[in-house]
Amino acid sequence: MKKSNEVFIPGALPESTYITRIMSSGFTYEERLKQALSVSGYLTLISGPSKIGKTVLCEKVVGLDHLVEISGSDMLDQAAMWTQIGMKAGMPHSGITKPGTVTKDYMEETFYLTKESVLTYFKEHDLVLLMDDFHYASLNMQVFMAQQFKDAIRKGLRIVIASLPHRVDDTIRTNPDLQGRISIIDIQAWSREELELIPQRGFSELGMSVAEDIIEQLAKESIASPQLMQLICLNICILAESKGIITIDDKLIRRAFRFSTLNLDYEKVVNIIRKGKSSRGQKRAEYQTELFGTLDLYGLILEALALDPPFVSITVYELYERIVGLIHDAGKPSLNALRNYLKNLQDILDSNDRSYEVLEWKDDSIYILESLFLFYLRWGRGNGNVE
Repeated sequence: MKKSNEVFIPGALPESTYITRIMSSGFTYEERLKQALSVSGYLTLISGPSKIGKTVLCEKVVGLDHLVEISGSDMLDQAAMWTQIGMKAGMPHSGITKPGTVTKDYMEETFYLTKESVLTYFKEHDLVLLMDDFHYASLNMQVFMAQQFKDAIRKGLRIVIASLPHRVDDTIRTNPDLQGRISIIDIQAWSREELELIPQRGFSELGMSVAEDIIEQLAKESIASPQLMQLICLNICILAESKGIITIDDKLIRRAFRFSTLNLDYEKVVNIIRKGKSSRGQKRAEYQTELFGTLDLYGLILEALALDPPFVSITVYELYERIVGLIHDAGKPSLNALRNYLKNLQDILDSNDRSYEVLEWKDDSIYILESLFLFYLRWGRGNGNVE
């Protein structure tokens, strides 16, 4: 029998609990990606929410030995772009070859990585470039890469770009240099039924008994993320194995939810959201709540985000209803005040490093960029989830 960490694998390609999903067209995402990579001269764009399985899909279809993964956050220098890609693929940065200047009894010449040598290497070794988290690159770098990729795909390089759906449209989908040269795969959020297949298969293989209502709760708390589901299930197993438990109950999974947040370092993000933007000496309006005492609007936003049900995106109107529902005195903030606070909140997150990119306020909606952050809000603070 396999060990639990061989069945549930949060950070890599799982074997036992890999789920093949069907697109609305009736084909699988694996079939669609194989098709896209088979069309010469096209760039493949995989768009979908964070932690939804974009990278795992590529690893499954292409194979780990033929996939070169690099993050958009690593792309900082236009001049070094192809050097970084080549080195990631295993090419030497420079070396000695022949012919060249005569030195004693042999000929030598120093060479460096070039775009053409990288393209040749990828073709000879049947490699596919995966540019993961493309949105983490600066806008200028994204535009530069798009320009470079147009020529590269024409010369046979197979490229997959993975990014968030609302962060890549301008530089890829509408880029005139790539019009007519893109295979787009929009990965839809996982349904409850699809997520439930992970614990059903995994726990069955491990000989553990799980009730259907428990599996439904696991699916809800996974926030449409198979990676988060894998993490929770693995931690359930760790806790169960430590006590010799084979039947999983509600008490155990609630402990596992809390246990799963121990390695999630979001306290600093929570604190900066709660603190909010400087009011320059002006006292902020405060509101009385039954569960959390007195909170200003930043605090209300934070607690409203953590309420049931968890979400991938929420409109400002839905968030406002949550906030109003928390307040137990006569005073209520206005909808415009909420919009202003959300704009200020976005400014605060943008002014910090990448670790603060957990949500985005855009087009009158809040998008959760990191499902692990929302899970932390629900289970990682104090006594955990706020019902």
